[in-house]
Amino acid sequence: MSEESDSLRTSPSVASLSENELPPPSAPAGYVCSLTEDLVAKAREELQEKPEWRLRDVQALRDMVRKECPNLSTSLEDAFLLRFLRARKFDYDRALQLLINYHSCRRSWPEVFNNLRPSALKEVLASGFLTVLPHTDPRGCHVLCLRPVFPSRV
Repeated sequence: MSEESDSLRTSPSVASLSENELPPPSAPAGYVCSLTEDLVAKAREELQEKPEWRLRDVQALRDMVRKECPNLSTSLEDAFLLRFLRARKFDYDRALQLLINYHSCRRSWPEVFNNLRPSALKEVLASGFLTVLPHTDPRGCHVLCLRPVFPSRV
């Protein structure tokens, strides 16, 4: 026996596997709902999102993407697709169109979607275009105010 084959047999990472056996593939993490009971009730009322149908609806959208847009390079993870379903109140056709539009925008404006950092917007932010108001709204949320900045006239 050579030293190389001997070290392979005694290696802790290889010792538990036979020579032709590969470790089992890790299963992709499925969606785990993190909504509070109040938000689940709100989603049921406003979006017609039923927890017992949620994964079925996501699978239906996933199947539509695979069938109607096989060349669309997109994530098919539950949580990602669920965002589009929620945005369109679980209307599969409208959610698919929104997903297609999302990728179209990403391709059309790579400078916005790829590696955009606050430092790239330093001048815009310093101009006062975006302002956080000093007080919160009645629910305690901060309020952002967009103010168009016009160039001074000469």
